[in-house]
Amino acid sequence: METVSAEFFRQVSRMDLPRFAGVPTFMRLPHVTPDHPAYEQVQMGLVGVPWDAGTTNRPGPRHGPRQVRNLSTMIRAGNPVTGVNPFDLVNCAVKQQ
Repeated sequence: METVSAEFFRQVSRMDLPRFAGVPTFMRLPHVTPDHPAYEQVQMGLVGVPWDAGTTNRPGPRHGPRQVRNLSTMIRAGNPVTGVNPFDLVNCAVKQQ
């Protein structure tokens, strides 16, 4: 198994890729597919599941995961008050099944 550096699991910088470009992911985390070398090293994977079956006459909840991804692009990784960066604690990525 090929090892990927911990830097891979950090947020993609807006200087490297504009916020409006690329695959939209939660908090600009890297997107990994099952054939990617980092797939097995992900400790916390996030999956957005669009689902409208729980509502009647109110379509739209299926758009929730995409909107969360869009809004989360503006969130910074670290908390300025506590100094904690959750992405330093575990390897996070958005996994594609």
